[in-house]
Formats: sequence, C-alpha cells, structure tokens
Amino acid sequence: MRINRFPKMAALQYKRALRLGFDEPHAKAIGIAEATKYAIFKNLSYKRRVASEKEAVVKKYKKPETLLDTTTYEIFKLQALDGWPFVGDKIYTDEDYDKYFMKWGDEVKSKIEEWAEEIIKKCDEKVLKSENKFFNECWKPHRDELSSIE
Repeated sequence: MRINRFPKMAALQYKRALRLGFDEPHAKAIGIAEATKYAIFKNLSYKRRVASEKEAVVKKYKKPETLLDTTTYEIFKLQALDGWPFVGDKIYTDEDYDKYFMKWGDEVKSKIEEWAEEIIKKCDEKVLKSENKFFNECWKPHRDELSSIE
C-alpha cells in the first residue's frame, strides 16, 4: 500500500502535540489540522492565511472574527475556534483524525503512528516548540520514509 505524506504529517504532528503536553483529543485534532494546513496553505503566508480564516469565521459560522483564539495553538501557528484548531474554513476535532485514518485500517495506522513516535522521541524539545525547526529538522529528513507498507 502506497502511503502519501498527508497521513505521515498528521501522525507526526499528533505525536508532537502529545509530547508538548496536549491531551489525546486535542493532539489528534492538531495532527489532522496541521496536515491540512500544510496541504492547503504551503504556498500562502501566515498573515494571508489568518486573514482568510477570519473571513471564513464571519461568513460560515456567523461569529465575529475576534472569537478566533491565536494563543492556544500558537506553537503550531494554528488559530482556534470553540477550543479546537481552525484551518481554512473548518474546525478540526479528534473525530476528524480518527475518521481520516479509518480508510487506512488499524494496522497501517499503527505502523504510521509508530514511525511518527520514533521520530518525535529523537527531536529536541526546542525543535518541537518551533514550527520552522520542526519542519526542517523532524519532517523534511523523514517525509519520504515509509512510502509504502506491505
């Protein structure tokens, strides 16, 4: 089975969030939100992404943009709405993580999460707390590993 980068990024960010002290449900939400963020916004600046997300909150959720929390998930450069990560125009929860991995099956999910756990164990806490350092030192060197599972 071919494994693309999205599930690997989701699992890696999930394990990163756990190591940084987030509880299981929020760590899973962060994992899937981070993978989505990288997939959608890799070529969009943080400032432009934040502006587009504020617009979505007003249009889709009929809430004032000021309800977006920028401190809860600051390490991940994610905004929060109602206590959960908000990316693009969607609130992400642990259920989104679990639903995504359902299509891979438990065995594949476990292998991907084990792979992520091994990488996170080797990452320094300073690196885990920096989005750029994490991307360059923990993600880039490993992103093409585990490209298939038999």
